[in-house]
Amino acid sequence: MRIGINIRSANLGIPDGHGESMRGLISALAETSINHKLDLLSDAKLRFDLSPSATSQIRVLRPFPVGNRMLQRILVADPWYRARVAAEALWRRWDVYVQSAHEPPPAFGVRARVAIVHDLAFIHPQAAVNFDPATISTLDRWTAQNVHAATALVAVSNTVARDIIHTYGIPPTTVTTAHHGVDHTRFHPNHDKAAVAACRERHKINCDYVLFVGTVQPRKNLPCLVEATEKARVRGLGATLVVVGADGWRSTQSFESIERSGSEVARYIGQVGVTDLPLLIAGARAFVSVAQDEGFGMPALEAMASGVPVVVANEAGLAEIVNDAGLMVDTSDTGAIADALLRITKDETLRADMIARGLERARNFTWKAAAGNVWAAIEQACASF
Repeated sequence: MRIGINIRSANLGIPDGHGESMRGLISALAETSINHKLDLLSDAKLRFDLSPSATSQIRVLRPFPVGNRMLQRILVADPWYRARVAAEALWRRWDVYVQSAHEPPPAFGVRARVAIVHDLAFIHPQAAVNFDPATISTLDRWTAQNVHAATALVAVSNTVARDIIHTYGIPPTTVTTAHHGVDHTRFHPNHDKAAVAACRERHKINCDYVLFVGTVQPRKNLPCLVEATEKARVRGLGATLVVVGADGWRSTQSFESIERSGSEVARYIGQVGVTDLPLLIAGARAFVSVAQDEGFGMPALEAMASGVPVVVANEAGLAEIVNDAGLMVDTSDTGAIADALLRITKDETLRADMIARGLERARNFTWKAAAGNVWAAIEQACASF
C-alpha cells in the first residue's frame, strides 16, 4: 500500500501533548512499514527524529506565500494546504490517507481515510468553560467532518471510542482503539541520580515535590489541585506541587491560585526540554493529575514507566490508563485529593505497591502495539474499496 500521513501536528516547533503523541505514533508507523510506502506530509522540514525507513518519504507542502491569508479569511483553514494534500493524494495514488481528526481534512480527492481522535472534550457539557468559542467551533467543525468522512477511525482510548460512537452515531465496527505507547528508553526507573539532581538544580527545586505535567488550561483543574495541596501541607505533606507545562488558554485562574498559595505549596516552572522532562518525573515523590475529561493521560503513563507512584482522576482516560496501578480521586473533592497525596508520599508500603503496579501496567503500552492497531485500521479502510 501507499499511504499518506499528515504529520503537521507532530511537527510543531514546541509540540503539545497531542503533537508529542503523534510523534511517537508516526515514528512507530515508519519503523513497521516494511511492505508499505509512506508519504509523510508537513508544511515545514522535519523537526523530530524518525528511525531510518527506506519506505517513508518526507513531503513538505509549504503554504502558498502570496494571497494565502486572504484565502484563509474567505475559505478558512489554510485552503492552499488542503488543496495541496488533495492534489498529492491524486498524484501519488495513495491507497489510504491518515490524519488527526482535529485538523482540516483535504479539500477533495481522497477515498479511503483513517482519522485519529484524541478526545471530544470540546463538545462536552463543560466545553464553554474550558475552551474559547472559536476553538470549540473549529474543533467541532473539523472533527465532525473527519469522523463522518473516515472509512475507519482510531480512538486513543476505549473512553474516546465510546464517546465517538455515542456522539456521532458511528458503528462500533468502524472504530479501533490504539492506546498511546510510552518511550521506555526515556521514561524508566534507572536514571543516573547525579543527572536527576543536576536537573532539579537547574529548575531550582531544592525540596521534595509532587509533579503535574500538562498545558495550563481550565480542564487540568489546577486551582482544585493547588487547594488540595494546601490542605495536605497543613496536615504534614512535606512536598511542594511543581507544575510543568505550556501556558495554554484561560489560564489566569490557574496561575492566580498558584501565586496565592506561595512557593512552598506550589510552583510553576513552565515547559521543559525533552531531556529534562524524564529527569523531573524520575525525581518526583509522586505524580498527580486531577484533570477532567482527559482522552488518555500521557504524563501519568510516563510517570508509571519511570517508577513514580501516581494519583489521578477517577474518570475518563486517566482512570482507564492507570486502572489499579494508582490512587483514584474525585476531581472536585479537595479533601480526598489531599488524603491521597499524604498517603502516596508517606506510606512506604503503599508506595512500593503502587510503584510495582505502575511499572507492570506501563509495560503494556508500547508504540509498536499502537502502530499495530493503526495498521489494522488502515487495512480495514483499504478493504472498503
